Amino acid sequence: GQDLPQMLQYTPAMTWYSDSGIGSNYSYFSMRGIQQTRINMTFDGAPLNDPAEHAVYFNNFHDFTNAVDSIQIQRGVGTSSVGSPSYGGSVNFASSPPAQDQRGDLRLALGSFDTKRASLAYESGVFANGISVGGRFSYADTDGYRDNSGTRHQTAFFDAGWQGERSSLKLVSFFGDEESQLAWLAVEPEILRVNRRFNPLDDEERDNFGQNFAQLKYTRALHNDTLLTASLYYNGADGWFRLWDDPEAKNDLLQFGIDQAFVGGMVTASKSFDRLSTTLGAHFNDFSGDHTLDTEQGRIYENTGYKQTANAFGKVEYRLGPWLLFGDLQLRWAEFSYTGDIDLGSVDWTFLDPKIGARRLISPRLSVYASLGRAQREPARMDLLLGEDNATVPHDLEAVHPEEVLDFELGVDLNTPEIALQANVYAMEFTDEIALTGELSEIGLPLRTNVDDSYRRGLEIDLKWRATQHWSLLHSSNLSRNRIREWTQFYDVYDEQGTWVGSEPITYRDVPPLLTPEVIFNLGVEWVGSGTSAALMGRYVDDAQLDNTGLEAFRLPAYTNVDLRASVSLGRWWASANPRITLFINNLFDNDDQYPSGYSYQFINQGSTGQQTLDGIPFYYPLATRNAVLTLELDL
Repeated sequence: GQDLPQMLQYTPAMTWYSDSGIGSNYSYFSMRGIQQTRINMTFDGAPLNDPAEHAVYFNNFHDFTNAVDSIQIQRGVGTSSVGSPSYGGSVNFASSPPAQDQRGDLRLALGSFDTKRASLAYESGVFANGISVGGRFSYADTDGYRDNSGTRHQTAFFDAGWQGERSSLKLVSFFGDEESQLAWLAVEPEILRVNRRFNPLDDEERDNFGQNFAQLKYTRALHNDTLLTASLYYNGADGWFRLWDDPEAKNDLLQFGIDQAFVGGMVTASKSFDRLSTTLGAHFNDFSGDHTLDTEQGRIYENTGYKQTANAFGKVEYRLGPWLLFGDLQLRWAEFSYTGDIDLGSVDWTFLDPKIGARRLISPRLSVYASLGRAQREPARMDLLLGEDNATVPHDLEAVHPEEVLDFELGVDLNTPEIALQANVYAMEFTDEIALTGELSEIGLPLRTNVDDSYRRGLEIDLKWRATQHWSLLHSSNLSRNRIREWTQFYDVYDEQGTWVGSEPITYRDVPPLLTPEVIFNLGVEWVGSGTSAALMGRYVDDAQLDNTGLEAFRLPAYTNVDLRASVSLGRWWASANPRITLFINNLFDNDDQYPSGYSYQFINQGSTGQQTLDGIPFYYPLATRNAVLTLELDL
């Protein structure tokens, strides 16, 4: 009943929103206020972020969470790995190990806003020769909460493996196709008060994208406590989206096309000694992405971005009594080049990022840890082209600087039969952060620019208290203070007739970064019985700025939400199929004041005497009112 960004909301420091309002269509999450494109995401170690924009669109491959075995979330600068730098954090997906016996399952779901979902999965089990195969096909269709925000998905997952005595070979892949009505524009609060489902885009403005991924991974365990892995992967996406050239006249549909792919390979070697363990790794990938614009009259432009990245890293852990000391060092290189109507040449970057830390075992169930790490990340294609899909001026590819963060983490872990507690304080100090401006590009992507000095500091808590055999208390929270030292906002200036007469900068100091609530508080109760379970989860999200000015008029309101989940197994009446029914009710109390994201347009009105008045328009994305999804699962 929940897509990935929505599912992650109850982990510490997470926020999410969806274009459609219900988690379908394009949905996104942020971690510590850091947007999804700055989070490193991998699938069995292979990067999911595309190298050019650092983006991952879960809309392209629906039902991903049912095809993976586990999801590991790491906030802040993590240990060295492949893919985009672990800058704001990382989310690592692991595929399921092969089932030992043959099995399958069927899932059928119906929900609000004409939501329909179905999936069929099969696993062969492991044959005598060590070979196994498996697959899952998923289909989903929904109208979405907002007007003209429907989505249709088809996704196929396939895996095959061979397990020898000391070696294994595994292929994992997925093939996704989606058709979505576009809903990426937010709406003024005055309109939302009359019609929360209003979408400024109409039925003709839609997209169609497909994404294919495949990885072949070989693992070899040697006799001297050494593990070798090598893998090759492919990740490609292509499709188009259509927008009216003039939203009022609607004379011609502009069709923007994207066809991109990257291939790569990586090797790692791990070895354990008495007290020491080491890992060495190397990775390289090669990316190209074609961007086009067509109308009924023909092609308007085409351009191609190319990017190559490579990294090598070493990690070491050393046990000294109750202490575990660790450190790693990563050397990373990237190069981007662009060809089109204007040839921009190329730019390259080289980064050296260290991390050190220690963990102290206080007792078998209690430990404390501290770490200090640095991560650097190059600008995305959109940053380098200042938001343009096709360069119309000779952009200086070195004008936008790489961003850097120095991250300090200090925490405690407690695990007893009754309590699982993780508490963590962090201080992320940024230099040249590539920060959101609160504006959108012509094709709906958030614009960003360098900020000299900024920080994010806070406390995170994740707690589960098993009060009785059946009842548990669940809690996660994030309290933070986040600031940009100095921000210059450029305002359009209009005269009394509404004619643009110029622009004017205003500088603000010590302001909160946009879309970063300083309080996120989750609290829930869970009941687990024999074949039944239920959970009631409450959530409070503090207000958040729509831009980096700190002005109260351009602020999202705080909101609360309550979700209900209940499931029951009917296996006692039909043991062979073991049917299970799960009900999700989102926004149980029908709160119609939930606006988790948005943006703003600020401007200056200038009178005949030259007197200036600051004005602007906030825009909100709404979350749906009460909605539900009912799912039936059957073993085959």
